[in-house]
Amino acid sequence: MKKFKLSLTIALLIGCLAGCEKSSTESLAENVKRIELTGNLVTYQAYYHNVLEYEKKAGSGITHMLEKDRKLFAEYTGTIKYGIDLSRVKIDVKDNEIMVFIPKAKIIGEPNVDKDDFKSENFIESKDGFINKNPITADDIAEAFDQAQTDIKENAQNNTELLDMAQKRAKAIIEENIKQFSGISESKYTINWEYEQ
Repeated sequence: MKKFKLSLTIALLIGCLAGCEKSSTESLAENVKRIELTGNLVTYQAYYHNVLEYEKKAGSGITHMLEKDRKLFAEYTGTIKYGIDLSRVKIDVKDNEIMVFIPKAKIIGEPNVDKDDFKSENFIESKDGFINKNPITADDIAEAFDQAQTDIKENAQNNTELLDMAQKRAKAIIEENIKQFSGISESKYTINWEYEQ
C-alpha cells in the first residue's frame, strides 16, 4: 500500500512538472501577445536653437515704386519628438524564443517652436524705404513662424543619427514591457531583435 502511494505521488509530481513546462511556454506566448502595441511611442525629444532669415519682397506696380526688399532675422528655439509607430512592431514567440521587429523611427507630431521668440521686439529687421514703406506685418510674422516650424521638421527628418537613436531607445522600452508582462524568468527565454533599415 505504501509503495502504491509513493508511486502515485511520484507519478503526480512528474505529471505536474511536465505540465508546468508546457504551460510556461504557452504562458510566455499568451502573455507576450497580450502586450497591446498601438499608437505612437515617443522615445526622444530633440531641442533646436536656430536663426531664421525671412525675406519680404517689395511689391510690384506703381503704388510700390521705391519699396525695398526687407529682411527679418529671428533667433528661436523649438523641440520635436522622435519615436516609432507601435502598430508596425511585430512580436512572435516560438518555444522560448521571442522575435521582435522594430520599424524605423519617425517624427511624431509637429515641431513646438516658442512663439515668444516671434514677438516683433525680438526681431532684427533691415531698414525700410524712406518714401514708400514695406512694413513687416502680422502676416509676415506668421509666415516666418511657419517657416521656422518647417525648417525644424526638415532638419529633424534628415538627422539619421537621432532617428537611429530613437529606434534603439524603442527597443529598450519594448524589452522592458516584454519582461514586465511575460511573467517568466529571463534565463528561460531569449529575445532576438530585427531593425527596419
